[in-house]
Amino acid sequence: MSINETVLEMHFHKPLMELFSSTLGLGAGAFNFYKYSPQRECFVGFDQAFIRSDLSDQEMFEMLKSSATTNRYSLSSTFIGLFLQYKVVKQIQRRTRHTPPVITSRPYLRASLDTKKNINTGFSQHELLYNLNINVGAFVYYACPMLFDRTELYNTDPDLELMRLADVTSCPGPYSDNDSHFIYFNDTDATPIWCSEPVEGKAVSPKQMVVTIGQQLQVVAESDEDMRLWDKLFSPIELSKGEEKTRPLDVVHETLTILEFLNEEQT
Repeated sequence: MSINETVLEMHFHKPLMELFSSTLGLGAGAFNFYKYSPQRECFVGFDQAFIRSDLSDQEMFEMLKSSATTNRYSLSSTFIGLFLQYKVVKQIQRRTRHTPPVITSRPYLRASLDTKKNINTGFSQHELLYNLNINVGAFVYYACPMLFDRTELYNTDPDLELMRLADVTSCPGPYSDNDSHFIYFNDTDATPIWCSEPVEGKAVSPKQMVVTIGQQLQVVAESDEDMRLWDKLFSPIELSKGEEKTRPLDVVHETLTILEFLNEEQT
């Protein structure tokens, strides 16, 4: 059995599910798992996703496809999801014209990015992932398992620590030039180097990833609570039968002051 993206997905599927279930939760009212066929992947860009939504597979696909193709993957500010695209990391002995000077190890490690525009969508896989990652609540990573011997696939208890998650946030651009681009590593614990023009990136472990997503969940929860309080203060209510509708804010004691701060876009 050769090592390819599909095999890597299958190998790490169970421990990744267990990690999500034990930390962020899976199921109704929490995160749900989304996975599409190769024919559909070209429209959304990722291999698999954990998204805080109860939409069906079809509904989620239609929403993501429409967003990706019509408005550069712009999603709701409350949208939260993890998106993974698996890559096969290869050990390379010989240097090529693409090998950046900062890569000094031999063998060094390299994963190829899909930067060729798809004939059906007009976007490459990397462009879609880069656009998706612009959303605050979208956590997009290239999953780069440091697994080089197929006998490691026979391990029935896969080690998630073998997986390096290259954070697309640290990528310098969408690589829309239709040329060849790669992620390089000097060794299995090294930070990623985005190429062809070498830029040092950032990688995290799966455990660090769920902590980051949990922090964003807290931010969204606090924002939702602020909005509920705002609605209560400014929404008209009827104090008693026959009386004029008023707002809770109108009955706040005059010694109390509520300040409203506008962001730069509102000023």
